[in-house]
Amino acid sequence: MTAKEFLSNLPGKIKPDENPELNTIMHFDFNDEKYSISVENGIAKFSEGLNGDAEVTLKSSASDFAKIAAGEMNPMTAMMFGKLKVSNPPAMMKYAKMLGLM
Repeated sequence: MTAKEFLSNLPGKIKPDENPELNTIMHFDFNDEKYSISVENGIAKFSEGLNGDAEVTLKSSASDFAKIAAGEMNPMTAMMFGKLKVSNPPAMMKYAKMLGLM
């Protein structure tokens, strides 16, 4: 699965009834590919480009992110080796499990 496929499928995994007050924007910057996940009142949407003011921005190569999403690369190890950069690690930790990244 590619990074784009993983992210485009995320809105279906975020359940509005489990997160009714969740409001955030996350940016995913994969060099030539840029995507946003916005969540408003628990309803998530995927879009191409970096849209809105992000609470968290993840920077990585698309291939490394795909490995993280597939469970083939540990996200903490990727951060330690500079393969994944997170603008707001505490916020990302809050969302990582919900997004299926941990």
